[in-house]
Amino acid sequence: MKCILKSNINKLIRHHTARIINILLFSCIFSILFSQTLTEKDIKEIAEETNNEMQGLNIANGGTIRGCFAYGRTIVYQYDVVEEWIPTKNMKQDIIENFKKTEAAEIFFMNEINADFYYYTDSKLREKVSIRSQEFSNLNFDLGDYISLKGHPKAKDVDMKLKQPVGWNVMEGDRPNIVKKFVYKTNTFMVQIRDNMMFFSRNETKELLNDEDYVDEFITESSSSFEDFEILNHNIVTIDRYPTLEFTIRCYIERTGIGYNLIMKSWVIFYEDKIILLQCSSLDEMEFTTLENFYNMITNSVIFPEQYN
Repeated sequence: MKCILKSNINKLIRHHTARIINILLFSCIFSILFSQTLTEKDIKEIAEETNNEMQGLNIANGGTIRGCFAYGRTIVYQYDVVEEWIPTKNMKQDIIENFKKTEAAEIFFMNEINADFYYYTDSKLREKVSIRSQEFSNLNFDLGDYISLKGHPKAKDVDMKLKQPVGWNVMEGDRPNIVKKFVYKTNTFMVQIRDNMMFFSRNETKELLNDEDYVDEFITESSSSFEDFEILNHNIVTIDRYPTLEFTIRCYIERTGIGYNLIMKSWVIFYEDKIILLQCSSLDEMEFTTLENFYNMITNSVIFPEQYN
């Protein structure tokens, strides 16, 4: 669902600043339900509306808006600028930051809309800035200090530490085996530690994980609590010298009568007589795709200090 916010456009027109970048704020002329991704047809219509509203408008430093159009999932904004015009040093970041000051960045990110900006003097292209939809995200991709789980009552004597994501809420687990949770909106990275049935050496674990039938059965069994699930991929990796089963599923969950589609990636570490489960999940597949490498960074930060003593 989209609506044209003409009153907001007129307000922006009356109050535009001297900096040419601020004209980008005029492009925030629509609002959608975040749960419904805009189609390429919708994006084309939005570009046409923008073009009709903004074409020919004067901007700072003697420039004008040439027009706007879309191809695929990319909206292209075109500007005519004077010969004396000089792009800012960090032009791309300036554009992104201005988008983030409005709802535009969220809309572009959630709907996988890319944006190109062309600046012309007569027929000469002076500057081009291209921004991928993921770059409009407000998600933080920095890791902070280590958190140690040593001595935690739910850690079951496992000495383990990992880096926390900057800007995420660090929470205690709300169930018996959940030690810590990192939470940002509908995105979660969780650490669980359970007792295993017996002690496994690293070589025994490697042998076990080389059994494809066992791996398939393990993933299926561990996902059986979901009403419907699809295994997207699985792999055998190593986390701080410990063999680990990594797998990703798409599933459906129901809570208090409300259903959700969830995408989830798990790392199962067979740590001696314990099973450590690192699990990340997102309700939005676009956010998961954007965050997956970041989840990998958190997992790769895991250290078991005792083995180095």
